[in-house]
Amino acid sequence: MRNVLLFLLFIIASTFQFHAQMPPSKTKEVAAKMALLPLQAGEWTGIGIQQFGPNRYEVDQYEKITPMLDGSVLLIEGIGKDKGVERHHALATLSYDPVTQKYLLRSFKDGYMVDAETELRADGSFVWSMQNPRGTTRYIVRMVDGTWIETGEITMDGGKTWTAFLEMKLQKKQ
Repeated sequence: MRNVLLFLLFIIASTFQFHAQMPPSKTKEVAAKMALLPLQAGEWTGIGIQQFGPNRYEVDQYEKITPMLDGSVLLIEGIGKDKGVERHHALATLSYDPVTQKYLLRSFKDGYMVDAETELRADGSFVWSMQNPRGTTRYIVRMVDGTWIETGEITMDGGKTWTAFLEMKLQKKQ
């Protein structure tokens, strides 16, 4: 019994020591950086148009952005449906790393996970991109008069030319 009490005291003391060594919280700093993004919390609906070669289709797009951990992380879920049939379903987390001073976006779709390159541009647009076997895909998100506009583009020549394949225009649900 004595050994059990000593073990429990050791665990409790270790926990206090661990917390005492933690650096100060960066939550407010990170949340302030997140507030600079054009992405806003809430539910968004509208139309997404996708074009892959001759195949073009339009989806009813739904995006839900949920701030977590006092606004320091955004959870983003996107669902696109064509005549009620799901054609796209993805989930992403987005945050800011105060050490590297970069936004971090990790997306999940179709069993795959991508850590995207990110950039908050001087014009207020947010760009996230990824390498794929065909080249580089990028998405540009901007807010124009309360409308979320997102464009998807691909380059297969190292960024010399970009071809659009996606455009979403979404309004915030009231």
